[in-house]
Amino acid sequence: MVALFKDRSPANVIWLIILSIVVHSHFVFSPPQVQARDPDGLISVFLLRYLSDASDLFLILVYHTIVVVQALRLNYLFNDQRMFTRNNFITAMVYIMLTGLLPEWSNITPVLIINTLLIWLFVKLVRLYNHPNPKTLLFNTGLIIGLSVLLYHPSVLLVLVVIFALLVVRPFNLPELLVMVMGVLSPFYFFAVYLFLNDEFPLFYRNLPRWSLNLPAVENPRMLLVTAVLLLLMLGVGLFHWQGRTRRMLIHVRKNWGVLLVMLVVTLPLPFISIYEDLDGLMLWLIPASPFIAEGFLGPKKNTFPNAIFWTLLVLIGVNNWGFLIRR
Repeated sequence: MVALFKDRSPANVIWLIILSIVVHSHFVFSPPQVQARDPDGLISVFLLRYLSDASDLFLILVYHTIVVVQALRLNYLFNDQRMFTRNNFITAMVYIMLTGLLPEWSNITPVLIINTLLIWLFVKLVRLYNHPNPKTLLFNTGLIIGLSVLLYHPSVLLVLVVIFALLVVRPFNLPELLVMVMGVLSPFYFFAVYLFLNDEFPLFYRNLPRWSLNLPAVENPRMLLVTAVLLLLMLGVGLFHWQGRTRRMLIHVRKNWGVLLVMLVVTLPLPFISIYEDLDGLMLWLIPASPFIAEGFLGPKKNTFPNAIFWTLLVLIGVNNWGFLIRR
């Protein structure tokens, strides 16, 4: 099955849609729900106001559309930047499968929406190397971060990723850093002006990130442990194969992978330091994790181990979701 997605055939787009339907087949009995908390950011306000009463069929279509489009966009970015030795659809396959790994990731949440902006942010970061007009690009990058934070407060951690990218991908330049900071602050400035003109300025303070140590609620600790072990195994195998070919990478490709690695580390603790977060907050981690896990499917010369991981992952998805329905 894995070999199917190693090809660059356009027909794989259809297979990805089918894979998304199979992975989330539990929608037949438990359609996706709108899971949002008002203090999380403006996306939560939008979801609660406009999508909370939508029909089940509409929410299913919205969820599949968002996930498949994100998977294809992420996959296209890595093929376009020559991040792998050959073009493939493995990254898209991995991302779609990971979205079904936990029941909390099968809902329409602010994190699911913000993943689109995270992919867009990475598109900007990979273009920093030798860009002829870096200040414009950096301002737009900061603008994406500021918008992300305004829409979903915990994404403020992405500022660390961009600062690292600015230090690694390009020589340090204070004016460029200041331009990026101006981009980050711009959405907050215009939002504050809008609230002030409408006599609602106190709402501005509700849209600032709040931090606190947080332990997400877990309904089935045993299955979560099994899932975490499988995820770490896949990530470890991917990192092993990625490390084995870093010396053969072009300089800018190696730096892009370095930025992605920092993103992987930065987004992991998000549910544990944001006061309102649950396990759905970990979905932000799927964007940087998917390409590294994809290395584990592409690295081995034979498909025996990748196929075993694929079917193990698919079985675990079924247990986590269909077993979750039975317990309810």
